Amino acid sequence: MRKLLFLFLAFGCTQKYADYDLIRKVDFQKETYERPVPAVKVLAQGNDELKECFNQWLFFSNAEKQKNDRIPEFVRALCPRNGYLVGATFKELWWTTIIFTQSCIEIKTLCGDLRSNK
Repeated sequence: MRKLLFLFLAFGCTQKYADYDLIRKVDFQKETYERPVPAVKVLAQGNDELKECFNQWLFFSNAEKQKNDRIPEFVRALCPRNGYLVGATFKELWWTTIIFTQSCIEIKTLCGDLRSNK
């Protein structure tokens, strides 16, 4: 029983999910997200996804901070020929033991293309 209690206290895991219906890639900040209002309609064309993990041994780095600092860069890297992301889903996973921590993010999205006025 003591070993089970120790393992429970020595290991922690959490998941967070967030959905964004429309993201303008150049100015996306997760903490201050406001849905953009484009002048013309944005159409979903194609899809893209990204998964990245950051590791931390003891207290030599901060995996969660590294992941959070890189999220805007990841958003800009998705759908390289498009300025918008449509229906983006962010799944963040963080787990830790006494000596090792891993923080991961998975982003799945449709690529948004502005409708041409022809």
